[in-house]
Amino acid sequence: MNRTWWKLLLSIISVGFFCTVGYESYAALTHKNAIIAAIIIPHHDIVAKQRKQFLNELGKKIQPKTIILISPNHYDVGKARIQTVDQDWNIAGGIIHSRSEVVQVLIKNGIGNEPASFPDEHGIHLVLGDIHQAFPSASLVPIIVKSSATQLDIDNLEQILEKTCTACLVVASVDFSHYQPALLGDVHDELTLRALQNLDDNALLHTAEVDSPGALLFVSKWARHANAEHFVTWMHTNSGELLQQPDIESTTHIFGYYESGLPAGLAGKKVVSQHSVTFLLGGDLMFGRMVAHTYLQRGMAHVFDMFGDRSFWGVDAGIANLEGPISKTPVPDDYNSKTLSFNFPPQTIDALKFLRINAASLANNHSANAGAQGVQDTRDLLKSANVQAIGGPGDQDIPHVGMFQGEKLRLIVIGVHALYGPPNISDLIKTYKADPNNRVMIFPHWGVEYAPVHNLYQAQLAHEWIDAGADIVIGSHPHVIQDAEVYKNKPIIYSLGNFVFDQNFSKETEEGLLVAGDFDDTGLSLFGLPIQIKNYQPIMMRGIQKKAILDTLYAPLTKFIQHTPLGDKLFFPL
Repeated sequence: MNRTWWKLLLSIISVGFFCTVGYESYAALTHKNAIIAAIIIPHHDIVAKQRKQFLNELGKKIQPKTIILISPNHYDVGKARIQTVDQDWNIAGGIIHSRSEVVQVLIKNGIGNEPASFPDEHGIHLVLGDIHQAFPSASLVPIIVKSSATQLDIDNLEQILEKTCTACLVVASVDFSHYQPALLGDVHDELTLRALQNLDDNALLHTAEVDSPGALLFVSKWARHANAEHFVTWMHTNSGELLQQPDIESTTHIFGYYESGLPAGLAGKKVVSQHSVTFLLGGDLMFGRMVAHTYLQRGMAHVFDMFGDRSFWGVDAGIANLEGPISKTPVPDDYNSKTLSFNFPPQTIDALKFLRINAASLANNHSANAGAQGVQDTRDLLKSANVQAIGGPGDQDIPHVGMFQGEKLRLIVIGVHALYGPPNISDLIKTYKADPNNRVMIFPHWGVEYAPVHNLYQAQLAHEWIDAGADIVIGSHPHVIQDAEVYKNKPIIYSLGNFVFDQNFSKETEEGLLVAGDFDDTGLSLFGLPIQIKNYQPIMMRGIQKKAILDTLYAPLTKFIQHTPLGDKLFFPL
């Protein structure tokens, strides 16, 4: 047989093989005329019992021939961003066989064949026994995804599997919010659940706080491929609540599946309101003087080594007050000068990117320290990092508001430099409040430095803004946490204090406050997260130290406190 005929024969065999691999009936995934195409389960073993129950209930409905199991690559091992392996799996309940022909097609199409990456991957191993018990006849296509995987990588993976494993069941083994107090983890999951319900690819890949954004993106694309776009939440749990320790570094878990045609079912409960927008607000960020001197050579992102990169990841609006301009060129190390004219090094942008904020207020008395050009350079640098610049040093900058779209609600943040005169923003507030789907937050720079209690001028402004329609006022500048009050059922927190600063001359200047919350159909939920600054690094407070600060802050607000299994929060009804 000559070479031409041999190549033709191989082509025919290949086409026939490809079609055989791709042909698999949706009947095995159909229950009451609805396809169940993809499942999300946690691998965190604190919910092993719930995971087993969930899968067994689904096993009574469907029995897939093949499961595509997609997991994080927790240890970032191996070369490829997406990896697989062709092997059978010996587990306590028996053997799970590889769907070898599908795995080989993946490998031939560039998915990394890296067996050494799989022995320690708990996103795979911790769930295999439960999967096998629920779906004993299913073969396996295992996939692990690095956090660096791009949308193009996931698109390519989905296109290959769409042709080779058409009616396979996808099981995503993922855990959600990590390391946060339980209340903040719950806020993060508001956005994630909304993104799952809406199949919002951009939010799933970039905004949802999860240990494998790529896996969630793949699940979303697979659901659309199967025309099974209805997400059913079976259970939503939080390790802080399960352990009755809401202040620990918690992990959250979402159990759910994508189906066509069925109403929300199994033991499902709806946990996301119809309208929602979430936020996390931090105080004064200063990246000059001793902060730059200490961390510039190591990398400015190391300022947040003790804080991490996940707190602002997972909210619609992640905002802090940037207490000075960012230079486009290197700046002198001025740590000995004790200067009050700030100019932050260009690497400040690296720290902000690491923190994952999506907006910074320039409405303060230091943002113009490098002049008008410095303000413009800062705006340009923030824009290049996809960080909104809110307000500025003068009244002419007030129209630079922050806009954050949630689920059918939009948060408008108005930054105001109010140290040198009362800005007139009542008409601006009324303009935005004319839209019933807008919520308005005022972020003023005001008050007396180091004063623990607000003054009459602050109260007059806050009341004026709330009279005009503002929903909440949260301030900065005094470099210490100030008190709070309620006016016309709207909260005012007068100062968040420092977030990153080198004012290590007092206990109070080395303490700060983050404020998180969400607006929904019924009102505003709100809670404080105190931080401590050590060696110019913020650290989330926990335990007695945290409680002492919140007890003081909440004292005038006791009427609005709600005691929940996730911790105490404030609720201000519409």
